[in-house]
Amino acid sequence: HVIPELYYTATGTNSCASAHRWLRDTFYAPAEDFDAMDALAAKAPAGADGLIFHPYLQGERGPYWDPYLRADFIGVTFGHGRGHFVRALYEGIAFSIRDLLEASPAECRRFSEIRILGGGARSSLWRQIVSDVLGLEICLPANGEASYGAALVAGVGVGLFESELQAASLCAPVIESHRPDPARHALYGELFAVYKDAQNSLAPLNHRLRALFRG
Repeated sequence: HVIPELYYTATGTNSCASAHRWLRDTFYAPAEDFDAMDALAAKAPAGADGLIFHPYLQGERGPYWDPYLRADFIGVTFGHGRGHFVRALYEGIAFSIRDLLEASPAECRRFSEIRILGGGARSSLWRQIVSDVLGLEICLPANGEASYGAALVAGVGVGLFESELQAASLCAPVIESHRPDPARHALYGELFAVYKDAQNSLAPLNHRLRALFRG
């Protein structure tokens, strides 16, 4: 860690905001931007009426470390509209983050809030879904870009700030937070179990598809 005596662990999912972009570019009209897709997703209920997405568009890193996993939507019916697919994508990526979290050592999970950064963090709906899936408070800082953090570290180095903690507290305050809804968290717990069971069942089929189509 940049601060002496502190450490961090790192893991990750391969497809997050990139999966969102793929969905837009592949299935939505050119005039429909991310905000329009967000509005569609907001109209779909939690759980997307049983539609589940595994975001393995480029295989997957943690916790599977399997380049041959494939993405999928399961549970599709005539009752699912375009908003369901966006919501299922949001939820599937949140499930992937939960998968990473639950695979982490217990000592790495001693926290009650998460700071969320990046393009997907701009969606209030997505932030709330992540909070509901994880059962943790999600906080959006005012400035969360990597280059901004590097500038703060440089500011400490030249004496502009007394410490990294002071720099972060002054220049990256939380501007919005989301707390998990108990009912939705319970529902997502049941859906996450289905997500996991489906992943375990589909992994061998993903490998068979890989053997047939290596392109």
